Parts: sequence; structure tokens; C-alpha cells
Amino acid sequence: MEKTVFQLTLQDLTAVVNSIIAKDKIDITLSKPQLSRLEAERLYGEQRIKKWIKAGLLKPVSQNGKNSRIYFSHKKIIDLSQKSFHHLNHLDY
Repeated sequence: MEKTVFQLTLQDLTAVVNSIIAKDKIDITLSKPQLSRLEAERLYGEQRIKKWIKAGLLKPVSQNGKNSRIYFSHKKIIDLSQKSFHHLNHLDY
């Protein structure tokens, strides 16, 4: 069997490592069944989340008591982010 030698620059190696770390973080994030509003806004954009809530497309799935964090279904957010809702652009935030 013939051995293959790869030569990488520090920049190439850094890019590979960063890619692996980013993929791991994405996998961890996507595995969460629920996101708080803040998490959802950071990941999918504040305006998009507000637009979906105002249009009634995104509703809280749980709340841990009064004055507590409100959680949204991550699966629903992913579904909404994959669809186009250009007709909602006229809504005021």
C-alpha cells in the first residue's frame, strides 16, 4: 500500500479545525428541541422571529412559570426558515 503525504499550511490546518468546530456547534444547536426567544433571535435573526410571532406562525411551546423564559419549537423555526414569507414584509415590528 502506498502512503500519501499531505502538506498543509497553518492557514489550511486552521480552516479545517474551525470547520470541524463549527459543524459540531451546529449539530449541538440543531439537536436542541426548544430555543428561548433570545437564542432563536441570535440564530435566525431578530426581525424574522418577530415577524413570525406577529403573523401567528410561531407560538410559544412552553413557559416555566410567571416571568420565566418562553421557549419555541426549534423544529418549527427551522421549518419557517426554510419557507418564504415575503408577503409578511409589510408588517410593522
